[in-house]
Amino acid sequence: MYGIMERTNDILFQKPKLILFDVYETLLDMELIERRINAVLNSKRGYTLWFQVFMQYCFADNCMKTFHPFLAIAKATLQMTGKMLGVVVNENEAEDILQLLNHLPTKEAMPESLSSLCDQDFRIAALTNVPRDIIDERMERTGLISYFEAVLSAEEIKKYKPAAVVYQWAIQKLEVEPKDVLFVSAHPWDIAGASDAGMQTAYIEHPGELLYPLAPQPSYSAVNLEVLAESLLNLFHKNNKSL
Repeated sequence: MYGIMERTNDILFQKPKLILFDVYETLLDMELIERRINAVLNSKRGYTLWFQVFMQYCFADNCMKTFHPFLAIAKATLQMTGKMLGVVVNENEAEDILQLLNHLPTKEAMPESLSSLCDQDFRIAALTNVPRDIIDERMERTGLISYFEAVLSAEEIKKYKPAAVVYQWAIQKLEVEPKDVLFVSAHPWDIAGASDAGMQTAYIEHPGELLYPLAPQPSYSAVNLEVLAESLLNLFHKNNKSL
């Protein structure tokens, strides 16, 4: 699909007051880490396999009393994935790879897209599982921070998305009702979690990813943020003119 996809429900055409973004793979491009992990693991599927194992244990942490920091889980699961593929990933290699989280570029046309959303009078914030110090530095260095009223890290409450408590905490911090939030992510599990929390959702399509068919489908789906921003402008400008 090459445009915006709409579905009919009670809140679809209600203009959200706030757009809440996931960050990594949604705003920032993970290709640099993907190439590096594939090289270290000597497998074209290395990154995909690692990310699946990584998410599995982030989700497992949500169910346990013991909390493990995001980067600790990332490193442990990278070494686990290496063992699965018959490759030894030492501490230095794992840490060097994770340092790339501090250097990832933005997705194409990101400033223009965010500027368009700001011009449409949307409040803009971000919610990520990545530690606060890393995400703050990256948002500052890329200049994205100027578009955001708040950048929230789920680590602050020692839980990870898609745990319901993370989205509820973000809503409370931002003082907004769930129905007035449009949550944007390139991760299907993130879309499912935000939908479950009562938010409108927009899925930024990512190759190789599939939406979970047992979860509510996203309110919107687009190939990139540029298309989403343009479609929201057309949708709500059109609706406002008809009022």
